[in-house]
Amino acid sequence: MIEFLAIAFFSKKIRAIAEQKNIKASKWIWRFILTWFGVEIGTVVLYLVLSGNDFENSVFIFIPAMLLAALGGFFVVKQLEREPKVLLDSIIT
Repeated sequence: MIEFLAIAFFSKKIRAIAEQKNIKASKWIWRFILTWFGVEIGTVVLYLVLSGNDFENSVFIFIPAMLLAALGGFFVVKQLEREPKVLLDSIIT
């Protein structure tokens, strides 16, 4: 449940920043979501490979996986903040 709240929070933040810069927000939200789940799944897989498929203690990996996924989402937001603002005159419709 906390994961969905964090995704919603970051998505709203991305949308607000993208609207200020006149950038399409959906591209950045998809980039964020794919980064989030990619890092989370990658962390779990890496843990299972390094631990020799130890499923007994695998519950404890989900907390660091979520923290690393949130860190990945934070970096996507920071990348968006570094994007230059698009002037309305240069948008081709």
